[in-house]
Amino acid sequence: MPNRINVLQVEQYKKAFQDVDFIISVGYPKMNVQGIDELRSKLEAAGSKMLFVRNRLANIAMKELGHGEVKGICKEQTAFVWGEDPVSVARFLVDFKKEHAELQLHGALVEKALLDSKAVVGLSKSPTKEELKSIISGQIIAMGGKLSAQMLAGGGLVASQIEKIAKKDEEAA
Repeated sequence: MPNRINVLQVEQYKKAFQDVDFIISVGYPKMNVQGIDELRSKLEAAGSKMLFVRNRLANIAMKELGHGEVKGICKEQTAFVWGEDPVSVARFLVDFKKEHAELQLHGALVEKALLDSKAVVGLSKSPTKEELKSIISGQIIAMGGKLSAQMLAGGGLVASQIEKIAKKDEEAA
């Protein structure tokens, strides 16, 4: 029979992770309170969230939500971090780890796929959603400019031929 407190904890996790597309799992066993407070406040300022989890209960909640097992990324003391964009959060955590080596990257769950810590570092080097939008819109604008130039070039050629014919007609008259 499950403990009532554990049942409530699983429900809390399910509520917290219900609409989450990704989580990044971090460990903090060697971090002091000031380091954890700094991490939390910087995450909050960046629009991300962090929740300290009990590994077994977090695994149950994620399975019940249909995300699959997360045992592989729950080690020792674990906190789940999430936000708007997995790349932005991964970048933030990798940068924070440079200043606080005691922070551990356990891995991530992105679109029901488990990633190890090396993949999280690789994810941090990818373009963010905003950067991708900018790249795509730049490519679309460039293609439109090329198409416009090609269309105008053909029109200019026709106009120059008409102009030559008009000059010949004027000279003949």
